[in-house]
Amino acid sequence: MAGIIKPITDQERIARRARVARAVASVRLEGLRPTEAANAVFDRYAAGDLTTQEMAAEIQALNAREFRPLHVPGD
Repeated sequence: MAGIIKPITDQERIARRARVARAVASVRLEGLRPTEAANAVFDRYAAGDLTTQEMAAEIQALNAREFRPLHVPGD
């Protein structure tokens, strides 16, 4: 799914890891924890293999697969 993107610098890699860490910390404050599959996507983003848009699309697709809407009879 990843497009062709230019390699990122070490400085950008550090900045991406910091952004991911802040986002995960925010989610944990809400009592949630990313799945291993989500963490793998975040790692690919931090490594420079995905753009921000590609990461978001992969997380949305992952959520759609893993957390489909729950149908409750009577709704």
